[in-house]
Amino acid sequence: MSLEQLVKRQNVSEEIKDINETLLKECLEQRKSFTPELMRSGNNFKVTSKHTNYLYNLFYQISNNNLNKFKLLDLDFGLWCYITDKEFNRTNWHNHFTTTTINCVLYLKTQNKGIFFKNKDEELYILPKDGDMLIFPSFLEHLPESSTTEPRITLNLELRCVESAEEIFKI
Repeated sequence: MSLEQLVKRQNVSEEIKDINETLLKECLEQRKSFTPELMRSGNNFKVTSKHTNYLYNLFYQISNNNLNKFKLLDLDFGLWCYITDKEFNRTNWHNHFTTTTINCVLYLKTQNKGIFFKNKDEELYILPKDGDMLIFPSFLEHLPESSTTEPRITLNLELRCVESAEEIFKI
């Protein structure tokens, strides 16, 4: 299976249109309480949102419609915000292998910045639009392209499953 086939992309702008501004405000407001020492990688922090369950239901439905059947291991859902801008613009290659099975990045503000993926010898660059949801296996290495001006804001959601990512993503 090609790298491009491993990354599922769906625009959910219509589904989040009524909560998008609230999500952006929540991220920017809650970021103020985190010092660089408290933030993972300088840009990543857990965010509390009244819309977490809605976003997870959306993520689950899209995953369920596009992937092999899977069973959730637990319902311990966390919502992580990742912001890069002129203040914090450090990024690094990473994966989510130790924390999840199915990973999702929801792009709230892209600032025309994308994300790089790599798996073995294959690399892929995707330039998402605001409202795009990218769903991919936890083992997939990725590198967010940072913004050095206005905030680039994404939300990370994770599903832990009984089945392996390889089984779920039809590898």
